[in-house]
Amino acid sequence: MDVLKPCSIFQNSLMSALLAGDFEGKMTVGELLRKGDTGLGTFEGLDGEMAVVDGKAYKMTSDGKAREALNEEKSPFAAVTAFCPSIFLEVGEREELEGKILSHLPGANYPCALKCFGEFKKVVTRTVSKREKPWGPMKEAVDEQKVCEFEKVRGDVVGFWTPKAFEGPCVSGFHLHFISESRDFGGHILSVEANQVSVQIAFCPLITFSLPQSSLFASAKLTPEDLSSQIAYAEKTHE
Repeated sequence: MDVLKPCSIFQNSLMSALLAGDFEGKMTVGELLRKGDTGLGTFEGLDGEMAVVDGKAYKMTSDGKAREALNEEKSPFAAVTAFCPSIFLEVGEREELEGKILSHLPGANYPCALKCFGEFKKVVTRTVSKREKPWGPMKEAVDEQKVCEFEKVRGDVVGFWTPKAFEGPCVSGFHLHFISESRDFGGHILSVEANQVSVQIAFCPLITFSLPQSSLFASAKLTPEDLSSQIAYAEKTHE
């Protein structure tokens, strides 16, 4: 393989803990931004989706609107990287965005951080609403998610592609969030189509996990038999 500049991913908690209903904030936004300038996550109690772009964190709420997150706001789950791309692509309107990214990954077994920016033909996003204690599994929040559809919109897509071998601690495949160029709307991506988009891919052979030191995490069921279907239900379009 070509010599690529290596990046590292810092992840707060595990995806499987979020699925199990551990929505307790572990790190502040300010602490996360000291770990990386690009990434995604959520907020305590699933109070919206997080996109980290160019060293700033944004909070997308259940109405699809966005604002810059406060440094003191807490996150139960987030992944960030000090973004150092090695692969650069241009994707036009007749090309399938995720397919082209897949064809240029440095290998099937390495996580990669992604940033895409430009004009998108169509972006379908979802945001979840804040949950009140006692928290149930994430599926309950997803059942009430709000879906928004944006057409001919400029903005940034940030996130990760992760191999199947990492499923559970991470979301395998694509995990992407969108924030508009105006930084006032966005969400977790369910589907995306490019119009004219620049893509940057960072090779990430190192992942650091920061595990919560809490009774909620200690007792969470992190390896359910239906883990793959739970992740697919939480992250993808469903009826």
